[in-house]
Formats: sequence, C-alpha cells, structure tokens
Amino acid sequence: MFVRSSTKVGFVLVAVIAAFAGYYGNKILGSKPPEIAPGQEVTPELAQEAIGALFGPFPPEFIVPTGFQRHEPVRSANEPDNSIPTQPLSKWEELKPGHQVDVPEWPEAVGKYYIQRLTENTWWILADLFAVTLYVGEFEALIIDMPEFMFMEELFSNIDDILDGKPLTTLVYSHPHTDHIGAAQRFYDHQQARGIDVKIIGTQRTIREMDRYQMPLPRPNVVVGDGRAKFKFDGKEFIYASVVDWAHTGADAYVITPDGVLTVVDIFYGNRLPLHDYSGVQNMNGWVQIMRHMAGEDWHVANIGHVNVAHRKGLLRSLEYTSDIYDAWFRVAPKYWDRNFFPHGAVGESYVATFLRNLFDKIAFEVALELKPKWGHLPHWTLAHDHAMKVQWDLFLNYRYKDEPEIRPSFEPIAPSR
Repeated sequence: MFVRSSTKVGFVLVAVIAAFAGYYGNKILGSKPPEIAPGQEVTPELAQEAIGALFGPFPPEFIVPTGFQRHEPVRSANEPDNSIPTQPLSKWEELKPGHQVDVPEWPEAVGKYYIQRLTENTWWILADLFAVTLYVGEFEALIIDMPEFMFMEELFSNIDDILDGKPLTTLVYSHPHTDHIGAAQRFYDHQQARGIDVKIIGTQRTIREMDRYQMPLPRPNVVVGDGRAKFKFDGKEFIYASVVDWAHTGADAYVITPDGVLTVVDIFYGNRLPLHDYSGVQNMNGWVQIMRHMAGEDWHVANIGHVNVAHRKGLLRSLEYTSDIYDAWFRVAPKYWDRNFFPHGAVGESYVATFLRNLFDKIAFEVALELKPKWGHLPHWTLAHDHAMKVQWDLFLNYRYKDEPEIRPSFEPIAPSR
C-alpha cells in the first residue's frame, strides 16, 4: 500500500513540476503531444511532455483551481470608443445620421428617463439601463417592449408631451425575456382601465416561449407569422422579422419602423464588443444568422435595448469580430484536439470534465490573445475569453474542423426576400 501511495504521489508531483515547467519555462510550448501506441504505458516522462504541450504557458486546473476564471472581479480596461460622434441628448431635436447620444453609462438616479428623438415619429427612451422604442403616428402610438422596472406613472409623466393626446394602444414584444417585457401586465392593466383596448404583437414562437417559462404576463393577441412578416399600424407598414429558431432566445425578432428605426434587443452593441457570453445567447449559429439578416435590411439607426443607440457600422463590426473569433478558433483548436492527448488526462487523477474544462480554457485563451492586436482597444475587451468560449461550443460540437476546415459559417449579409 505504501509503495502504491508513493507512486501516486510521485506521479502527481511530476505532473505539477511539468505544469510549472510549461507555465514558467515555455520550453516545450507548442510542441506536439507524444504519440501513444495502443496499450503503451503512460510514463511520467510522457505525462510531463504532454502537460507542457497542452497547458504551458497556461496553468492547469491543479495549479489554478478554477482554470482561467479568476476569483477577483473582471475590470473594465478601455476607454469608450471615441470614433462615434456624440450628440447632446434632446427630446425634440432629431438625432443626426451616424451619431450616438450623450448619455451616462449608468443612470444618474433611479427612474430617471433619457429620451432622444430619432426621427419625426420615433423616440428612443432609456430608463434604469433598459431602452424602449416609442412610435407616434397620426392617430395612435406604439411602444416596443415594457421592461420590468418601468412603472406607468413614471413612463407617462415622461412621454405625455410626446403623445400629445394620442392613445398608446399597442405593445410590441422584441423577445420573451422578463427583464424587457416584465412590466407588460402593468401596462396592459393601466391602459385597459382607461378604456384602451391594448394590442400586443408577437409570434407563435413568442407564445411558445412564454408558456415554456410560465411567464405571468399577457400573451400576444395580434400574432404575426414567423419569418420576415409585416403588420399595419396607423396606416403604415412595420417589419416584424422572426427569422431564426434560436439565438438569444427561441423567439427573437427585430422590428423596423416605417421611418427606418431598427429595434433588436440583446443581440449586438454599437459602441463596444459584445456582452459576456454574447448576452447569454442560446445558439451562436442563430445569432450569426439574425445578424446577417439585419445587415441585409434597410435601416439607419437602432435601439439595441441598452446603453445607447447603434448604427450599421457597429453591427458590421460585431459580425467581423465574431468572424475573427471563428477563424482564430479554426487555427488554434486542431493543435489541441487529438486522441493522443486523452491518455494524459489521467495526470493527477483528473476527471474528464476538469480536463476538458482546462482544454477549452486553453483554446479560448489563445484565441483571445490572437485577437488582441486588432480588437484589444475596444470596450468589453476584458470579456474576450467569454466570447471565445461561447463560440467554441458551437464549433466544437457542430463542425468537422480537423477534417473539413473549409466548412464554416458565412458572415455575409442576407438580403430580405421581397
């Protein structure tokens, strides 16, 4: 028993020494894993070489307990993007083409409203980190989304002068997440009590997802078709496009007003790189597809649900950044995914899951480093590892990246079918 325990301890020590050698010495960084013949014994020497090839200069799990993920909070590292011209906030002066709005990153007070007129008929409204779109027609008004922290007295006290006596009759759901539509019942009850028969616009997908999560919120009572649909409001035609099965949710849609204002929520940011995990996207392929569709549409300014307005330049930049992640991953991942690595996973008696976690962290770490020269100056760059990890799952599971690397997603715009 003593001999077996000593051997085990010695084996772990060799692995630890190998890890430090890989991490600090970089002597065998980038080397290929040693070939393992069927039935061949995995010796401490082979383990040392393999660990160094896998994880140097990146420390494995038994050196840093949670792999790449740090214990201290991630900090913002870059200044705001100053390449986008900024216009003073104005409730009545229309936003100039290509400009963003001069609003703070964080609200100056709870319930403070920041309102910018975008066009003759459309306003951007930001309150408590969440943004909605208000369209005022000739006879009635429409609002896209109703975030959970929106209260009716505050809302109407800020927009009554814009409505100018016209009833707010219609609520459009961008997607069924409660942070963006959580006040829908309050809005519905408030308007119904005033004799306004509220119309709520969505798709069958919207209803399906709301039912799936048992949301205690009113379902759409005006259901448009899946795909690139249209609906009429106040005599004008709006685009309501639910073009993918899954992206951020199972019912994402983008809405384009008659005056060219796009509303799409939790999909992209105009003045920074994506949120961590691409805003919790459920399917990266779906995210790419909805972005491609929006890139092919005709619009000139976007409400993205948070932070500030965005423009086509920001959408295309997000697509390019993501395309670069995919391309870098196709270069990096094949170096580390080989059956000759598998026997070395037993070093330190690691479980398969911890081995794979460290392998994924290592690949995402190298992908992020490849991107830094081009993208490292932008806000949210400190989340690049999260972005690479999210993309990695899509690529690792769905593409034969070692045998058919030419098969990969397209990032070209998709023109709408008229």
